[in-house]
Amino acid sequence: MNKSIIDEICLSNAILRKRSFSNEYEKLSDDAYKLYVQLLDILNDEQKKIFHQYIDTQMCACAEDELVHFKEGFKTGLLLSIECLT
Repeated sequence: MNKSIIDEICLSNAILRKRSFSNEYEKLSDDAYKLYVQLLDILNDEQKKIFHQYIDTQMCACAEDELVHFKEGFKTGLLLSIECLT
């Protein structure tokens, strides 16, 4: 028997673990990692420290942006569902 989406999200999160990425995302991610490794090879210790701080800050900014988009999409989906059911 299939669980409801609420049970799936709250209890097992199986759907959330099956996240897949596009081929374009995978390529860009691989390219970014190669550039990251190249930069680490040529930077001195102080530059590496600053670079890692930049990467951490940029990743936090991207995560915050994704969270905002998720919340807006979720709200829009709920409003659409409510409108369809009323």
